[in-house]
Amino acid sequence: MTSEKHVAVLAFPFTGHPLPLANLLCKLAGAAPDVRFSFLSTAKSNGDLFPPSSRTELLPNVGIYDVDDGLPAGRHGAANLHSRELRDMFLKQAPESFRAAIDAAERDVRKKVSCLLSDAVLMLACEIAEQMRVPWVTFWVPSPCFLSACVHVEVLRQLRHGTSRGGTAVADADDKALDMVPGLSFFRMSDFPDEILQDQNTRVVANLVPQMGHVLPRATAVVMNSFEEANPAPLVADLKSKFKILLHMGCLTMQFPPPSLPPSCASDHTGCLVWLDARDPRTVAYICFGTMAMPSPAEVLALAEALESTMTPFLWSLKEHMMVHLPEGFLERTGAWGKIVPWAPQSRVLSHPACGGVLFESVAGGVPMICKPFWTDNMMNGRMVKEGWGIGVGVEGDMITKSGMVKALEVVLRGEEGKEMRKKVGELRARLAEAAGPGGSVEADFKALVDLISAS
Repeated sequence: MTSEKHVAVLAFPFTGHPLPLANLLCKLAGAAPDVRFSFLSTAKSNGDLFPPSSRTELLPNVGIYDVDDGLPAGRHGAANLHSRELRDMFLKQAPESFRAAIDAAERDVRKKVSCLLSDAVLMLACEIAEQMRVPWVTFWVPSPCFLSACVHVEVLRQLRHGTSRGGTAVADADDKALDMVPGLSFFRMSDFPDEILQDQNTRVVANLVPQMGHVLPRATAVVMNSFEEANPAPLVADLKSKFKILLHMGCLTMQFPPPSLPPSCASDHTGCLVWLDARDPRTVAYICFGTMAMPSPAEVLALAEALESTMTPFLWSLKEHMMVHLPEGFLERTGAWGKIVPWAPQSRVLSHPACGGVLFESVAGGVPMICKPFWTDNMMNGRMVKEGWGIGVGVEGDMITKSGMVKALEVVLRGEEGKEMRKKVGELRARLAEAAGPGGSVEADFKALVDLISAS
């Protein structure tokens, strides 16, 4: 008998948000073949995640639907708009856009939606679900410690106001006062993004943060893109006390532990893995700043100078338009021990024996990290890497400098501290592999989520 269950999956189509939700969709669709899933996102995001030519390979209980991107009528493309403008325009139009897409999905499959699964940024889904009288399951993509900061934002704002009125002594006192927030004791006020601590903000996304502590507890369940075992026990316990159900799905952008490496020629269009095959174990620094973050031209120059002066073997994933900021002749002088590519198969690179140092990919590969935070939860993630897990170092100050990077490379690749970090990252990797394996906590939480959406 065909199930009448129909889950609408609402994506936030920016930065690293859509991919883990899309991966969760595919896992759920495989585990609940009698449940219909409708994935709702913008045409651009859907095209990137599910290219039209490959949609025939999707499971038969999955449908893809486009929502309005919020751009003004008659405006084609968004090349001249800042990413913040695009996000704000999308969110202003989102309530109407998602309702229209839900209606289209219901007409298409002739089944009323029985559950909403949305990115946590889309708190508008709470109101839609309540109006439809269906459960709302929300998916948190950033780190759990950042969720804790959002839940306790009013306390943090009070501490920030105290910091702004005093000097270093007051700031130190406020850092110590973080002990009152479970699981955040080793963080500092400087780790929290300014935009979430300001009382007034013109950005739509930033203004959503204060609402999260009030809206997310209304969800039937909060689903985390993380491992319970990777976070401080007091933090996890506190979050569990704030929400009806808290479930951890592990890292939904990679497999834990990573699969065995294929022959290095396979799916290695830029030759990264073949190049790594010729390097000694634990000698190569892999450098990547992700899809959105980008260091300044001065930082690109300083990093290149540090790599050259130390003759550190490196594999650098660098966008082509940034290569003009490299020192003149850098590629020729470092060609014997370095390689720059526009893209690298990151999980496979970090799992290669040659690499020495994206968060869980580095842990899965057993690789210590050098952290350069840029925005949102980056500062908190960096603090977790350095002090929570003890598996990395930060760059000195707020800027990448030649001297600071030289020191960091020495610590991670050649120092005794680096050896200790490798030991710790190996231990963390083993814990997370156990959690992700058969009978582990991730499997149990995933089954609970499948049961929830199947019974809704």
